[in-house]
Amino acid sequence: MSQKAKEKNRFLAAQQAAEAEIISLQQLNEKDKEGQAEVLAVHRELVSSRSFSDSVMTFINKDHANAEAAVEYTVNEIVSMLVLLENDYMRQRAVNIKEIGNRLLRHLRITKT
Repeated sequence: MSQKAKEKNRFLAAQQAAEAEIISLQQLNEKDKEGQAEVLAVHRELVSSRSFSDSVMTFINKDHANAEAAVEYTVNEIVSMLVLLENDYMRQRAVNIKEIGNRLLRHLRITKT
């Protein structure tokens, strides 16, 4: 298996682990109708986003990067665009993207080969 394929598989495994973690947290916070439950729903949507995944995979393919570098690059690119917006809602999404990036990086460190 090529190094690119290994890194893609590591990312996909981290993505699945992060989503499973978020689902577990959502189940624990079912009764919290506003606060944490809403944030977790956004996190779950973002972590499973096809466009986010595609960006990470493209970076791995193009730059022969490891999964960690691809996640960091993708997060930084998205955050840099969102923080420039004047809309508070979109700026808050930048915070969510950073949190998702940290969650993915934590799972990637666990699976480091």
